[in-house]
Amino acid sequence: MTGKNPPERSIAEAREWAAGQEFMVFALEPLGMFPFHFIVSKGGTASIVTVRRPKYLDFNLVNIAYSCRTVIKELRALTIQSDIRREIWVRRNATTWYRYLVLPETLEYIDNENGPDKTGRQDGGG
Repeated sequence: MTGKNPPERSIAEAREWAAGQEFMVFALEPLGMFPFHFIVSKGGTASIVTVRRPKYLDFNLVNIAYSCRTVIKELRALTIQSDIRREIWVRRNATTWYRYLVLPETLEYIDNENGPDKTGRQDGGG
């Protein structure tokens, strides 16, 4: 895991949000032991999740790829089964979470079920 302390409050809030979205949430203890913060499962799909709080409020793919580059590298380096997804979740405000799928060469924005992106941009926009 990166040398920074995990954002414990944001992680707890992300787990609460996930449970409210009907994800099954598996917490990991102690925080900081793995390069991800928890595991979620829904509809037969499992994902490892890392929570980030970027300094800048532009959540497009280019900016997320840059600001989360160390975490992305760590997630890609994990040796896990190919059917387990790697995700980064970032929060704009208390109720809006943006989810990004970390693929071997790219990132992909995951549309949430809690409504359309208010900016009208498909990539998480700013």
